[in-house]
Amino acid sequence: MNEAMREDYKATFKAIFQVMQNTGIDSPFEQAQAIAEKKLQNGYYDVKKSDLESLALEMYETYGGTIDIPKTPVMQGNGAKNWFGSTHPSYSFFWPRYKTYLLEYKKWEKETVESINESTDKILNSIGNPKSTEDFDVRGLVLGYVQSGKTANFTGLINKAFDVGYKLVIVLAGMHNDLRSQTQIRLEEEVVGGIDENTDEIIGVAQIRIDGPLVDTWTTKDKDITLAHTKKRDFLSRNLLIVKKNKSVLESLKEILSQSIMLSTKNEDVPVLIIDDEADQASVDTSNANKEEDPKTINKLIREILELFKKKAYVGYTATPFANLLIRTDAQHDTAGKDLYPKDFVVALPKPKGYCGPAEYFNVTGYMEDDKPLFIRHLKEEDLDLFDSMKKTTDSEKFKKVPESMREAILAFLIAIAIRNLRGQTGKHNSMLIHTSRFTDTQGAMKEVVEKYYQELCNDILYNSDSEYIASLKNLYLNDHVLVQQEYDEKLTVYDWKVVFKEIKSLVSNVRIMEINGHSGEALEYETYKDVGLNVIAIGGDKLSRGLTLDGLSVSYYYRGTNMYDTLMQMGRWFGFRTGYMDLCRIYTSETIADYFEHMAYVMVELRKQFEYVANNENITPEGYAVKMLAHEKMMVTSMAKMRSAEKLFSHSGMMRQTRIFDAKESTMRQNMNATINLINKIEEPFNKKTGDTSYYIARDVPSDLVIEYLEEYQTAASVNKVNSKDIAAFIKRMNVQEELNKFNVIVVDGTVSTLKKKDVVNEGIQKYPVSLGKLQLDSAVIRAVTKKVDGISDTVDIGALVASKQEFIDLNIASQEERNVNNPALLIYPLHPKVKRFKALSYDFNEKFVPIGFAFSFPEITEKFEDDEGIVVEKDGNYVVNKTVKRGV
Repeated sequence: MNEAMREDYKATFKAIFQVMQNTGIDSPFEQAQAIAEKKLQNGYYDVKKSDLESLALEMYETYGGTIDIPKTPVMQGNGAKNWFGSTHPSYSFFWPRYKTYLLEYKKWEKETVESINESTDKILNSIGNPKSTEDFDVRGLVLGYVQSGKTANFTGLINKAFDVGYKLVIVLAGMHNDLRSQTQIRLEEEVVGGIDENTDEIIGVAQIRIDGPLVDTWTTKDKDITLAHTKKRDFLSRNLLIVKKNKSVLESLKEILSQSIMLSTKNEDVPVLIIDDEADQASVDTSNANKEEDPKTINKLIREILELFKKKAYVGYTATPFANLLIRTDAQHDTAGKDLYPKDFVVALPKPKGYCGPAEYFNVTGYMEDDKPLFIRHLKEEDLDLFDSMKKTTDSEKFKKVPESMREAILAFLIAIAIRNLRGQTGKHNSMLIHTSRFTDTQGAMKEVVEKYYQELCNDILYNSDSEYIASLKNLYLNDHVLVQQEYDEKLTVYDWKVVFKEIKSLVSNVRIMEINGHSGEALEYETYKDVGLNVIAIGGDKLSRGLTLDGLSVSYYYRGTNMYDTLMQMGRWFGFRTGYMDLCRIYTSETIADYFEHMAYVMVELRKQFEYVANNENITPEGYAVKMLAHEKMMVTSMAKMRSAEKLFSHSGMMRQTRIFDAKESTMRQNMNATINLINKIEEPFNKKTGDTSYYIARDVPSDLVIEYLEEYQTAASVNKVNSKDIAAFIKRMNVQEELNKFNVIVVDGTVSTLKKKDVVNEGIQKYPVSLGKLQLDSAVIRAVTKKVDGISDTVDIGALVASKQEFIDLNIASQEERNVNNPALLIYPLHPKVKRFKALSYDFNEKFVPIGFAFSFPEITEKFEDDEGIVVEKDGNYVVNKTVKRGV
């Protein structure tokens, strides 16, 4: 094939395909193919059919194929929405340039980029048409994941906003200079582009295209908005500002914008998009719940800046939306206008491919996925005692030596770097986090002690072949990393210890110990080391707890108490993308903090299930649906100042409930077995047996009275609030009053054939265990928690997830919540295998007529009535927190 013909075809195809794709035209691939072929045939080339087939195949491999990307759930209100209509806007410059940059220069997967494209279309479609002749005032919220690439998403939104006609974009980039500067650099690379005046280096997206519309940036890497240094603008070009959420900065911005608008009356109609990164931090009004009261400073200034414009859109981005969902919906102020409650839309970004969040680290995703190695290591008691005693700034002198668990964590970090290098990930950043105190004095003292310890360790590894450090490294590698690696993925290469140690010796001198806080003057300048990689142990507090990214984070040593959902989640800097080294990641923390994070994983899973439900129901709006946030007996969803519009209620609507923690007393387990036998024998509806890999018995249309009676007899573990049989019984009773949940499908789960063949099950000598459950005879009890270790005697037994993936829908034709919503709720009963370690350690006389019993419920989504004759019922001990100013279904 003629090479000139090939290049001509490729150039034509690419240009046509991108234009059509960016304007939303149907079948862009086929149309680009037809135009490119026609051009060749009308030219001077000798075109053969085989050439066209070959070129079409090449283009298909590059641009074609169906990409299965998850859809973005959107809950929309009655404001400016869906302005695209039947005509998709044309992205002529900024978005195509950014998209190409991500694909060709950053080498992002096509699926990831298309997911950003899909979700930003949904957001842009909801915020208002900048070329509309009508004014608009839109408030929205985007829910992402901690450390999941929210910046890439709002960068895509900015590029598209500039393409469709927005003239002013303001990014509120957190509260600290580090985060604002980090965001400024990122957006200059991925929105603005340009040429470095000192080096003539082409920056970021300018490598794709440098010609085209210019973006005027009012801020720089080092300078935020100030009255002294920022001049008035005319908004004729596109303007981008990246500012801190700081009183003086926002006051200066408000003044400069006011003066700029007065330059000409035409500028009063300039469309503005405000993107609030970390929207739950500082932006939420914490004044009293009185809706007419003056708002707090930052909140008031943001709202007053919005009030300067007639066409305005506010989009908050956060991974912890609790405070935002509790903003008063009816707040109104003379100068600040409406509050920032997302009245017009809430968007839940899909989980990015390869993302590791709370559900992945803390094992709440269902049994089949749950049966994987744990990355959590609990701190030693002496470590906890030390940190518990350091409550004041003057207590920093107590940190005299590196505690045992921290020493192990540092060794684990060296092993992680070594194995990454052996896997070909040399030159990549590697980070370790140590976060135990908010006091900078303590952080400074810790850095000195850790530095001294590390120098001793380094010298010993290099020059003392009999070093105890080497012996500890070897033991940790062979008895921890190798075992986890094999359990995580049997295909991974397990390196000989000598090979690993040789690599450790070569890198051990290249690890820096840094103190990251407002007093140290040190900064994580990963960009400076982008060619060789930075290996760093970062010791810090608040600066490392939100927004700031630790590149290549593999080991986290974390002991920082908090009783608030949002603060706890944001401190989880270990969440994110760990491609190629997830098996090397470790979190060293306390059992209590690990339990809190596990609860948070459940909270977020349930929150997203609600978003998916309401996104598929056009009659539900953010102002008419109070999102339910799962409560906790000791933690609050956010600070008290942000919870003044909150109330509690009981609900299980649209949720799956499963017992995973059991009371360890023999009397309780016998009581639960007897309660289950009584239920089975009282059910008059026939049980039909379904066979397969998982066999089960199912009885349909069982009266709810029997289920309530069962729950009142069954005893759940009193110390755990995730699943309480009496609460569920009360919920069903309340729903029965509404003529809901009157009939249940009752499913008794039998043992799974494939589970009996698993390597771990065979190694433990676990075999079939027949169970006599009243009138039902089961082939085998259900096997759970094979890999979970027994850590001494306890009042409870934690088996992890009970319900296998999609098993909650086993009674339905289609495994989905939508199908459940139009069918009976389901009660699943699990007779559990007593020969796994957790139950075997109890030494009870288990037999076919006495085994541990677990249960699960799969409830449909119900429009619940929360009002009686005297108004809304507030339940102090409810299992959910909701916004009481949101009108709810009655």
